[in-house]
Amino acid sequence: MAGRRSGLAGLDRVLRALEPGSHNIGDYVAEHDEELAVLLDVGASELRALAGQPDEEAATRVRVLLQHRAEARTLRHQAACRDAVLAAAQRLAMTAVWRETTALLESNVLLGDLLADVTIQHISLVSRVFAVHLPRKKLVEVAEVLPRQFADLVSWVDRTGLHFRWRQGRGGLSLYSQVVPASESAHVLNVSIPAPAIRKHRPSPASATPRHSSQDAPRPNPANAAPAAPRNAGWLAEALTEAAFSA
Repeated sequence: MAGRRSGLAGLDRVLRALEPGSHNIGDYVAEHDEELAVLLDVGASELRALAGQPDEEAATRVRVLLQHRAEARTLRHQAACRDAVLAAAQRLAMTAVWRETTALLESNVLLGDLLADVTIQHISLVSRVFAVHLPRKKLVEVAEVLPRQFADLVSWVDRTGLHFRWRQGRGGLSLYSQVVPASESAHVLNVSIPAPAIRKHRPSPASATPRHSSQDAPRPNPANAAPAAPRNAGWLAEALTEAAFSA
């Protein structure tokens, strides 16, 4: 058959040009057996056996092989997405920067590979101090807009939800925790973010010097007091501090 193209493109062409009673499909497959065997993940001898068969019979077998190939490719893609998501979840957890009860997150990871698996319906950001559950599709919507428009995008999570700020805090978006339906609980990605351990302050040993009553204590002289430390002017530090104390 003149004008044949090699590989799957040529196979698709002969399938669409099926002629009842002819042997074009079987003959094409047998002629390109080595190449198609690799692409379809079958033995070359199985393809050569289709030579001389009517197009109706050969087409049925070839379509089954193509379906198996498509399913295998889908499974491999899903496995690769799961691996990418798990790696992103681990990175997001390990790179979180804590300030009181607030965790600053890497926005490019949060809105990147963490969303790669379309079978996940909810993403839960969980730590000792918060548990925020969000629909994956909502994060996908955010990922399609904010990172492309704002290079200074920052994000953090606290007890109230997940927060985004840009343009040095002049723009912002907050996503609040949602209830995960019981029917979708099997499709939740849990990202466990380890919070820093709480240090318990031990009381200092009692002093051997006699205690003085409050009436005997010297009163501070405002003129001799040290000047107050300057407030951090960084808007993100202030925002995180306010979020921590309001949580």
